[in-house]
Amino acid sequence: MAKSSDYLIALDDGHGLETVGKRTPYIPSIGRQIRENEFNEKVTLFLKLELERCGFRTMLTAPTDADTPLQARTDIANSMGAAALISNHYNAFDGKFDGPGKDAEGHSLHVYFNDGMDLKLAENIAKYLKQGTKQVYRGIIEQNLHMTREFNGPAVLVENGFMDNEREALLMINEDFQRETAREQALGVCDYFGVSYVAAGNGGNVGSPPASDGASSGDIAGKRVESIYKGADGLDFYSRPTFDDTYRAGILKYGDGFPTIVRKLKVEGADMYEVMNSRDYVFYVTASPKYVKVEGSGQPGGTASLVPSSGGPVAIGEITIMGVANAALIQDRPDRLASKDLGTIRKGRTIPVTGSVRGKNSSSGYWEVAYNGRRAYITGKFGRYKAY
Repeated sequence: MAKSSDYLIALDDGHGLETVGKRTPYIPSIGRQIRENEFNEKVTLFLKLELERCGFRTMLTAPTDADTPLQARTDIANSMGAAALISNHYNAFDGKFDGPGKDAEGHSLHVYFNDGMDLKLAENIAKYLKQGTKQVYRGIIEQNLHMTREFNGPAVLVENGFMDNEREALLMINEDFQRETAREQALGVCDYFGVSYVAAGNGGNVGSPPASDGASSGDIAGKRVESIYKGADGLDFYSRPTFDDTYRAGILKYGDGFPTIVRKLKVEGADMYEVMNSRDYVFYVTASPKYVKVEGSGQPGGTASLVPSSGGPVAIGEITIMGVANAALIQDRPDRLASKDLGTIRKGRTIPVTGSVRGKNSSSGYWEVAYNGRRAYITGKFGRYKAY
């Protein structure tokens, strides 16, 4: 039986959050459009968790909300020696809902021409996708696509449904479907490499990060960390709290960084930051002032939904940020004109909510939210509530 930790799997979520045109038509039942990347990033996150539970190492080809150039995606995957690449997308036909039975539908897997490795990986994944949510299976399609052509190993681009089919469009924001899709893809990857799939709750070697061992986090939690290393090879960051190259997840160039520090850890005798990127993925990077600097409060897109510590405010539900151009302000009191800004939360993100109050200087009142273990406030009209 092969050893899963020998393999690094490159995970690619197609397009950026704001890529023009990559979204569904307006959906009356939910009062909005759905961006393609809302699905792509979630299924990629769940696939990352699935594969790591099975012992694989993973890396993200596009770890930010930006529409990372295709060449940059395959370059980093190739440079890090990834053993396979999975790129998740959602298809479109004519950009409008024509009605039941009239819209294109179904999932398909796309590989490069006459590439036996691509084909074998696609066949393994397709085996499980066909067993999941009832969809039309459109087959394995050979195409001249950059992601499959330029990657050095087996690569598959998965079109998981059609954005302009209303039934399949709504699956994009269905977490059960996102998790199911990720699990089916993980099963296919395991089959391809000849390793055992580890189901949720059945162990695996991905555990909780070690305790901070006394390292102070209070003065840096929620702030941005940025690389000041000018070496041509960049500064490594990791998928687990270790400096072992086996778990290297990517490279920070000079000036690049993560918007949110979660805490400071003592790892293998040195300091390390546990950080989150704008999509709430967790990574680990050195805390040495020789290589990084900490500055300001979390930037737009940083996590605003950290789990409150014991004794903190208790959430009764969550709100999804809406009605803003980019992000909503999180404030220290329910008064938008006399409050201190604590951070921001990007449009479309969710944050735990503990209640609502009338407050001052807002006709829509304020949501009381749990932010970094304390109570904070967001203007009422910027949140859509969902009870737990």
